[in-house]
Amino acid sequence: MEPLFDAADVCRLGKDLFVQHGFTTNLAGIEWLRRHFPELRIHAVNFPNDQWPIHIDASLVPLKPGLCLINPKRRLPDDWMKIFERNGWHIVDAAPPTHDEPPPLCSSTVWLSMNLLVIDDKYVMVEASERHQIKQIEDLGFEVIPVPFRDVYAFGGGLHCATADVFRDGNCEDYFPCQ
Repeated sequence: MEPLFDAADVCRLGKDLFVQHGFTTNLAGIEWLRRHFPELRIHAVNFPNDQWPIHIDASLVPLKPGLCLINPKRRLPDDWMKIFERNGWHIVDAAPPTHDEPPPLCSSTVWLSMNLLVIDDKYVMVEASERHQIKQIEDLGFEVIPVPFRDVYAFGGGLHCATADVFRDGNCEDYFPCQ
């Protein structure tokens, strides 16, 4: 089997990669990541009762060390939630999407509302029409930069896809020392 993985199936939190095993990322791809990045802990994640196992970025969104949004319709399995709890992370249910349907020609979930671009521990970019998400992010103490990005979803993008030129400083920290 050829190794396949999609960057949208990977949520990196310092030394830990949580990788959605599903339609676009297979177990061979997850093993490839383990072989090529031995300094990282690779966690294969499946969401219980998930009929469309694709992309972790509309399920689990780290906002800063110790704080994550989770899709209330697609929770992490209990054994993975315990990793966050043992390490003092605060997991917050994401605000409901503003829209009842994806935009025309978009095959993604309405939970793309969770596709945020976290600039740093102060600024977060949010799709401009997602008023519930904007309020929630502001209530969590961030300054929101609204970006009209909804019309590009049909072309395969969310805010997380617009990060090619974003440079982030920092080390590969261990946010989960209690495994």
